[in-house]
Order: sequence, then structure tokens, then C-alpha cells
Amino acid sequence: MTLFEHNILKQINSTAPLSSRMRPNSLDSFIGQEHILGEGKILRNLIKNKTIPSMIFWGPPGTGKTSLAKIIAEEVNMNFTALSAVSSGITDIRKITDDILSNTNLNKVKTILFLDEIHRFSKSQQDSLLPLIENGIIILIGATTEHPGFSIINPLISRVKIFKFNTHDEKTLNTILQKVLINTQEFLKIDEKINIDNDVLDILITGSSGDARKALDTFELAVNSTININGEKTLTESIIRELLENNALYDRKNDNHYNTISAFIKSIRGSDPNAAIYYLARMLKNGEDPLFIGRRLVISASEDIGLANPNAMVLANSTFDTVYKLGMPECRIPLANATIYLALSEKSNSSYKAINHAFKEVSDNPITEIPNHLINAETSVDSEFHIGEGYTYDHDSKDGFIKKNNFPNNIKNKSFYIPKENGVEKTLKERFEKLWGDL
Repeated sequence: MTLFEHNILKQINSTAPLSSRMRPNSLDSFIGQEHILGEGKILRNLIKNKTIPSMIFWGPPGTGKTSLAKIIAEEVNMNFTALSAVSSGITDIRKITDDILSNTNLNKVKTILFLDEIHRFSKSQQDSLLPLIENGIIILIGATTEHPGFSIINPLISRVKIFKFNTHDEKTLNTILQKVLINTQEFLKIDEKINIDNDVLDILITGSSGDARKALDTFELAVNSTININGEKTLTESIIRELLENNALYDRKNDNHYNTISAFIKSIRGSDPNAAIYYLARMLKNGEDPLFIGRRLVISASEDIGLANPNAMVLANSTFDTVYKLGMPECRIPLANATIYLALSEKSNSSYKAINHAFKEVSDNPITEIPNHLINAETSVDSEFHIGEGYTYDHDSKDGFIKKNNFPNNIKNKSFYIPKENGVEKTLKERFEKLWGDL
């Protein structure tokens, strides 16, 4: 590196956010992710043995994916090249490949290609990585916030080892922030004394949602926006809360979106109105589309409550219409009404299971003829082929019901619907058994 390049890099580092300046530069200085980097864990052993496979780091923002990739390259003495899938494509991959194949020095040492936000690569772009991994031209380390099973193609998944990163816990974030507080002159480049009560520090840690980048950069913003009084800066609760406001870890396009709606629906299914309301508030507070939540309530009413309480579907549909008319913030109230009502409703998934079983039957036996007695005879030709014969009109009977086989001949009677005894469905079950008995 030339003196000019060194000075440029030094200048960039000095103006970079605190989270970038605080990046660990060795495995021993890396904080967190003990479940994969603790003593005796697979990833630590791979690094120690300098036997690095292609990998995908999957986890929320600010959990150390980029930092660890750089540390690995340093620890195992490999070349390191980084790309972002947001701004890169196949052309960039080819250029890196050509440089490796044409450069004798690069050929002597393995090259780690770190591909940030790899989930943003299309199928064809991901396909382009396969021969590079297969032929040992690169060692791929991809980073993603999205579930690899949904965003990464299967051939690529089969060629990599996936490591899941967890959000930092409060202890880990506290350790990271204490490093800054212990040496503010080195990390913040200031001479003032920084004061922050433990309670205020806890608010910062909790509000950072396990994201170290967010914790550090919020801390730096708080320092920079606090007035110096007699050589000291005191970070207050109000400034921390203001900086954290509407800046929670939530993205409608990543795992947080899917995980939170999953927790919401499962809390309703589990008849837990308190947990369901919590997840509702969490989604709305962080900008989730209320109509999306309304649609999921309709699904929940039909799938999980069903015939146990048919009114749940009526309320869910009404709520969806109301949300559309009102918008936020008022629509939070009908959403809360529906959430609590659905959570406390009796549950039945009998209709859900019935239609799934019927779908399977149709898939397994696609060629089945509808019985003649169920087809309307429209012409004289129909009569010639006995179309419509044998049909009995149920309303002509005393009870409005005539028991008959309505299935195609090669299916016969099938028990797709298995009634439950919850709520209103108990009455339906009694009538069903009275009419049909044992099929």
C-alpha cells in the first residue's frame, strides 16, 4: 500500500461511523455468537485448522457477519474480496474470476469472496457462483438477513455450510458499549468525559434490538448531539429515546416481518390474547401494513377458528374493510378488537383439514367421472345415455334429506370432514352424525 493510499484509508476510517471504527480485527476481539465461535465449536475449529469451506452467514443486521468474514480471511491468510449483491452482478463475478485465474500471485493463495446480501442475487446470478465454488476458484462467504431456504437456490445451499447468527443479547451489547466508554478518546476522538446512567444505558441496549451497529451509532449520535458542559457530556434518557424512536429492528422484506406475523398468528391460535396484542403493537409500531395484518386475521378466522365460531370470519372480514376505510392510527383499535376476539374464540381446523384432504384426493385421482344422477339432463341425447337418472330431490322427503352416494364410482364415500366438538361445530357434528352415521 502506498503512502497516499494509507493516508486515504486513514481519513476514511476517521470519518466512518463508530460501528465501522469499532469492527473487531481478530477472532479474540470478536464479541458474541458463542454458539458458533465458542471453544470447540465447528466454525472456530475450521478457522483454527485453516480449512474454510464456502459458507452462508444468516442472521439479523448488526450481528457481526461482515466483521467475521474479514477476520476469517485475516486468520487463515487468504485474499479477501467483497461485493454487495445490491450493486453487483455477473459481470463483477466474472471480473473477479478472471483476475484470480490470470494473476499468478492470486492463484497461490485462496480467495474469499464475501457477497453481502446474497439473497438479492437472482437465480441466474446465484447459478454463476456454482462452478466457481465447485472448481475451487473461490471460497464463498455469503451474508443474508433472509431465510436461506426461501432466498437461496438449492444447488448453492448444497455446496455451502450455513451458520446462523443470533441477535446480540443485553450482556454482549453492554460489553461492546463499555469498550467505548472505557476509552472514549480512542474510539470517539473526543476529550470530554461521557456520563450515562446505567438505566439510560439499559434503554439504549434494549432499544437496539440486538443490533450492535445500531447501538454504537445511536450512542455516537447521542454524544455528538449533547452539549458540552464544563468538559462533560451527560447522555439523557430523552435523547436516547428520541434517537431510537421509530427506528426498531423491523423490515417488511426480511425475516423479522415473517417471524413477527408468525408469532402473531400462533399466539391467536394458542388462545393467548396478551401475546397476540403485543405482536400486533410491535408490527404496527414498526410500520407494518395494517391491511396485511387484516388479511392474516381473515386467514386465521377461517383456518384456526372455522366452524367452531363462524362469526369470527364475519368479524375478520368486517375488520379488514374497516382498516381499509380508517387507516392508521385509528385502525389499530378494530385490529385489536378482532385480535382479542379471535384469540379467545374456540378453535377448529376441521374445514382446513377437510379441504387439504380433498385436494390430495383430487391430485391422486384426477380422472373420475361425476355420477350420472348428479348431472342435469339438458337434451334428449342426455336421456338416451341415462344422464340425470336416479337423482332424488331432497326437499321432497319429510326431513329434507335422502341418503345417497354422491361420489364418483371409483372413489366411493370418503371422510374428508372430521368434525370437532368445539363451539358451534358441536351442533354441526351432531347433525352430521345423525344424517350420515358411519360412512
